[in-house]
Amino acid sequence: MEENNKSLVLSAEPAKDTNAGQSSANQKRKRLPLTHSLPAKVTAFLITVISAVIALATIAMACMFLSSNHQVYNVPKEEMKRELFEAEALDNARNVVSVLYNNDLYADKSAKAIIDLKNISSMTVDFSEDIPNKNWSYNSGKEAGDYQFAFTFCNFGDGFEERSSSVIIGAKSTAKVTVVLAKSFTASDRYSMQSAFTNFIYSMRYMTYVIAFISTIITIAGFIFLMCSSGRHQTSDKPEASFATKIPFDLLVLGAGLVCMFFGAIIIQVRSREILEMILASFLMVFMLATGLGLCMSLATRIKLGGWWKNTVIYKILNSILKAFKLFIKLLSKIPIVWRTVLTISGIWLFELMVIGFGDARSNLAYMFLRGFVMLPIAVYVSFMLRKLLIESKSLADGQLDRQVNTKGMVLDLKKAGNNLNSIGKGMSLAVEERTKSERMKTELITNVSHDIKTPLTSIINYSDLITKEPAGSEKITEYSEVLHRQSEKLKRLIDDLVETSKATTGNLEVILAPCSVNEILSQAEGEYEQKMKDAGLTLISVIPEKAVSIMADGRRLWRVFDNLLNNACKYALAGTRVYMSLEERGAEAVISFKNTSRDALNISSEELMERFVRGDRSRNSGTEGNGLGLAIARSLTELQNGKLELFIDGDLFKAELRFPLI
Repeated sequence: MEENNKSLVLSAEPAKDTNAGQSSANQKRKRLPLTHSLPAKVTAFLITVISAVIALATIAMACMFLSSNHQVYNVPKEEMKRELFEAEALDNARNVVSVLYNNDLYADKSAKAIIDLKNISSMTVDFSEDIPNKNWSYNSGKEAGDYQFAFTFCNFGDGFEERSSSVIIGAKSTAKVTVVLAKSFTASDRYSMQSAFTNFIYSMRYMTYVIAFISTIITIAGFIFLMCSSGRHQTSDKPEASFATKIPFDLLVLGAGLVCMFFGAIIIQVRSREILEMILASFLMVFMLATGLGLCMSLATRIKLGGWWKNTVIYKILNSILKAFKLFIKLLSKIPIVWRTVLTISGIWLFELMVIGFGDARSNLAYMFLRGFVMLPIAVYVSFMLRKLLIESKSLADGQLDRQVNTKGMVLDLKKAGNNLNSIGKGMSLAVEERTKSERMKTELITNVSHDIKTPLTSIINYSDLITKEPAGSEKITEYSEVLHRQSEKLKRLIDDLVETSKATTGNLEVILAPCSVNEILSQAEGEYEQKMKDAGLTLISVIPEKAVSIMADGRRLWRVFDNLLNNACKYALAGTRVYMSLEERGAEAVISFKNTSRDALNISSEELMERFVRGDRSRNSGTEGNGLGLAIARSLTELQNGKLELFIDGDLFKAELRFPLI
């Protein structure tokens, strides 16, 4: 009982480990990098935009601090405030004096409206004696502060001016204004804004650089993260296209630019409302940064996917123009050069008539200069290329068939002429090579045929002579007769092979194509050559499928092909090795292969091996029977049956492969 319990525990533990391994594998599969997380990318996007806004604002503030000749570092804060308050008080005083001087009926009310709801404690205006009944004073009831400013205005007749001195020499009329600001700024006006702004910049004049540096680092880090995470999704580690990447990139850039221009036009329209203008400007900056970052992410995704430039309107337009130009050139190239020349000259002539008819003397002179400027390089180019063609054609005429015309830089018919000259040179070289090869083959053919015929014929003559010299009833006559018979058969077989080779090569051999089962013929060949292979010390291994493989062939001719190839294996294969014969369907073809290991080194190419009277051992006097016509006959018979025979030699490995179309 205890043993059963132990076995149950042991059998349960591996299952637990397997489940744990599967769960851990699932967790590993689900645990993707942070760049694939959508919440991480959204968070990084927002942080990057915010840090970029802060970085730009602080950098702009630092540039402002440095461009103001370091006033925020050298001038005390109170002195800076006094300068700003004085400029604002001067503007208020000028407006009040202008209203009091020009407005008699509602002067007091209008003047109070100018400084009402401002952080001004009091304001007094004292005009000179030549401007009676204009003096004015205002007291808001607010506690007076330390900021008090005095201004003097003069020359009211010609547009008054402000002077810092109370003594105006030669002035027609004057007005002295005293402005006292409140001790505490309770109203929301420019004084309070300037005070708050001054306090802010003085508190940030050193911290700005630190914030700018930190925000810039965060922006760069966020930008790098977003570029790496662009196109990454939780479902795959490879970049994937989204809906946005299918939109042409230049259209996205154009759309973003139009939206920014729209907001810019709105900001221009609301310049008079400073707070709204500031809000819109801030929104525009955030929008531009977010849009620019989104475009960069889209571009990064397109680059990862490859060929991003192809998904642009500009590329498609330029590609269409290029295709149209190529089509035009192609159509132009099909027109004969004579008619092309006539059309070109006629077009130039008509264009000249239009220019001369509608232009003046100056434009005609400019056109003539431009025409000469364009036509001269073309004429020089054509002359240079014609000279090159003339030189190369002379080289070909002198017999330098290996010379090639460099067609780089040539166009249209000039390039065609260069290619034709190159083709002529190649064709002549091939013709000379083929002719040399043909002459060599004829010489070798005569030599080989003479040798192969001479050998049995000499034996026949010699043994016939010996028979005539032997007395009647001699036993040697029988022996000599056997030699005569054997050599006669050899001579007959050689002549038959020569005739068959000649007929097969010229196509005069009768071939009757009919549906033929390759399996049956190979099985017949296997049975025929099994004993012959054993006698030669070889092992025949055949791989023939059970499924019938049918082709259109002449059974007798196909058997002759197989017979020649297997007979070659018996003659030239290394004893103690295997000979492989296989049949398979490969696509729409039946492929029959014969492979064996050669006894002698195959220091010859496959093409040479299939020539007539060529043998693998390169010797006509070796002990191996054969005349070197077997492979040549096999190839010719295969081609007559719409097949193809190829030889492959790899070291000592010999392989013959036949391919026939299936039916």
